[in-house]
Amino acid sequence: MKTKTILIGLLLAAVVAGAAFGENFRLGVSVGAELLHRPTFESIRQEFDEGANLLSGLYWEVLLDHVGFGMTYLVDFQSQESPYPQLDYLWFADWVGSFDLRYHFFEDFFLDPFLEAGLGSAGRVDISSYREHELPAAESPLELSIFGQVGGGLALRLSGLHVGARLLWRVFNEIPPATQFDPYPLKGFRFDLFGGFSL
Repeated sequence: MKTKTILIGLLLAAVVAGAAFGENFRLGVSVGAELLHRPTFESIRQEFDEGANLLSGLYWEVLLDHVGFGMTYLVDFQSQESPYPQLDYLWFADWVGSFDLRYHFFEDFFLDPFLEAGLGSAGRVDISSYREHELPAAESPLELSIFGQVGGGLALRLSGLHVGARLLWRVFNEIPPATQFDPYPLKGFRFDLFGGFSL
């Protein structure tokens, strides 16, 4: 219930921001490959072909002249065999969320090159239905990190549509101060494909 409330709140915040800023608001979907080492065209193509390290989600951005700010929410659900006879599988949710700041070189040109920096958190939680079967619940979250990233990309403005690609480098990935979580194994690079609408 708490997770649903948070998701609804984030979506409402995006809608309110869109209503306030009109055509300067962007909302869309993103899918990207998580890469351990500096990416090459071949490694990016291989990751998209295999699909094992892809994370997808939503993004929104508000533009004020050349400067844009917004958020990106990525999530992945995974299952594995359960050691408990009452459960067929254990389910885990991985998330990567960031606050993003971008600089767009052109305001009205159909090509939209940009640079960006962001801060965020990444983690993994066990969302298996332990309580329904009166089983001991796992510690939550299992892994948690805060990270910083920089990067850039190129998009196309197409009559209310916005599509493009970007490359991000994770500058650091550490556990939150004064905590004892295991760090989330966030990879060093991410290559994104994204597309959405200008509302």
